[in-house]
Amino acid sequence: MGSTRILFSLAAVSALSLAAEADRKPAEATVTVSAESQPVAVVRTPAPVRIVEAEELARLGSRTLADLLEVLQPGAVMSTGGTGQQASAFLNGTLSRNVVVLLDGLRLNDPTALSPDLGALSLVGIERVELILGPSSVLYGSDAIGGVIALTSTGRGAEGCHGQAGLKGGTNGLLGGTAQVQVTGPRGWLAAGAEAQKQESGFPDDVFRQAGGFLRMGAKLGDADLTAFYRNSGQTASIPFTTSGWPAARSYEPQREMRTRQESWGASLHWTLAPSLVIENTLQALEGRTGDPSGPKREQTDRDFRRVEDQLTLHWTPAPTFRLSGRLEGRVDTSHAQNYYDPATYAAVQYRGEGRDLAGALELRWTLAEGLDWVAGLRRDAGHRDLIRYDSGLRSRAGSAEAGTWRTGLNWVTAPELRLYASAGQGFRMPNTTEFTLNAQAASQDGVAYPILPERSRTLQVGATGQFADHWEYRLEAQRTRISDLLAYVYDTSFAFPPLFTSHYANQGSIRAQSLEGALGWRGGEAVAYGWDLILRSQETRDLDHDTEGDRFGQQNSAILRHPFFTAAMAGFVQAKTWRADVRLARVGPRYDLNDTTYEVLSTRKPYRDLSAGFSCEPVQHLTLALRGEHLLQRKQTVEDWLSGRYDQEGDASLVYGFPAPGPRWTLAATWRW
Repeated sequence: MGSTRILFSLAAVSALSLAAEADRKPAEATVTVSAESQPVAVVRTPAPVRIVEAEELARLGSRTLADLLEVLQPGAVMSTGGTGQQASAFLNGTLSRNVVVLLDGLRLNDPTALSPDLGALSLVGIERVELILGPSSVLYGSDAIGGVIALTSTGRGAEGCHGQAGLKGGTNGLLGGTAQVQVTGPRGWLAAGAEAQKQESGFPDDVFRQAGGFLRMGAKLGDADLTAFYRNSGQTASIPFTTSGWPAARSYEPQREMRTRQESWGASLHWTLAPSLVIENTLQALEGRTGDPSGPKREQTDRDFRRVEDQLTLHWTPAPTFRLSGRLEGRVDTSHAQNYYDPATYAAVQYRGEGRDLAGALELRWTLAEGLDWVAGLRRDAGHRDLIRYDSGLRSRAGSAEAGTWRTGLNWVTAPELRLYASAGQGFRMPNTTEFTLNAQAASQDGVAYPILPERSRTLQVGATGQFADHWEYRLEAQRTRISDLLAYVYDTSFAFPPLFTSHYANQGSIRAQSLEGALGWRGGEAVAYGWDLILRSQETRDLDHDTEGDRFGQQNSAILRHPFFTAAMAGFVQAKTWRADVRLARVGPRYDLNDTTYEVLSTRKPYRDLSAGFSCEPVQHLTLALRGEHLLQRKQTVEDWLSGRYDQEGDASLVYGFPAPGPRWTLAATWRW
């Protein structure tokens, strides 16, 4: 029971997405996470991990990954509006580009974008989401400085045929449907599903549309498990809030749209060669297409990429207390965009960027004593980017970089009710195709080399989780990260005529991000279970190159933007056999942001509060009805309110300054399972 309580503290309390204690079973203490090269019990890894399982995903009804992360880690996601709008994650004070999003162990990050857009990632076909906080570059390479968001697709289920179908509707024209089916036999299985939905924001002609589907199948051949998969998801979202003119002024243009689509397919192998030797290999092809709004009449600037990636891992376990894992990764990216400006025509030139990356890693796990585990890892990455101009066919080496990283940690379960951990490590971020390309362009204009290096980080984490007095659970975590060699965009200030277009990226500056987070929860009840949880997090991101009283938090460095100094959240639930009610309140504290018209750094001063409530019941067997209200404290704004800035100084009016927060909305969903 004690180990189950510790798991519950990690997976449910920290997530603020609670399940009834009466429904937990002792076997759940073996729930594994992807914080290491091979799945490991959550209470045995020296890292803070948040988990949302399939049942909780269905209950929350999150439409995109951004919607889910607002619940999973309050204050970490900054969205420029409602569902489908640009949303970025800032984990423990690090930058939005310091996050890696994985699907079944392989990255979804777009090489043509500076950071992953969580508002464009659908959860169709996803049965599990893990948030791993802290440096994970040893496992997942570039960008994993702040953490990793790992999505796990639907896998093999119970034998027989089972599935579900659902419909939902709500305010602001919400209408959606989903269906999923799985057939499983003794030697194989097949799962397929699809979803579609449409929702308006409450502003004129501001509409979000999303559709996607997946197909997965697997077979067991002796000691080998084979899986093949296909996934396709896309959306169209209006981006009406913009600025135009000089001096800049707000302009509402509902015809501005962003269109995104990602498609992936591949196969994976899990083969037990011997009792102590397991080999895993996954080959995936991923394609992404994005149309960025570039004008008021649905004019688009298109960019796309294709990635082929192979990941080969070998696990050797000569003794129950010792495991050694080795991994090789190879990746080829091809992308098309229009970031290359020709000074002769003042127009963007379409180019093709080609990138190749190769990495090798080792990880060791050793149980030093009962309950005491040591984990250590090393990794080396190298890659380069080539640039081909479409107008001339000229090919050039845009840049290359390599980086090494390490991580080590201790996890100590001192008693069934107490777990302690500490870890330290490095992370890195390789310059991406866009950054290398702009520097190659600048060099072609003035003959000056503009080399850039990977961003690097050092992190220290400590934490404790546990339970006392049978009903109380707690968690306390602290983290400090220093990021150096930050890549900054340096504008061309030569004022040459004709212009040289020598704006470029350069390694400039360093920041320090630190956070302290505590959680306390209580559980009780038998026939009717109930409980509550409280999370408090204090953090700061400090500019180390301008460390004076007046600007240490950011007048000179935009890396400090959108990091709340203090976040608090509270949730409670009551659950019986056939019904459940829950409520959640989050308070995202003041933070620095950019004024959307003057582009000056400002403080939001007032907090952003977010209230949601839900009720679900099972009136008959297999049928679940769910009513949920979200953003219940936000004011319903009009276009005139936004244009005039009437509510700009109200904390609840926006999460990102200049982009109105979504107003109150209610959703009613019906799901039939068989």
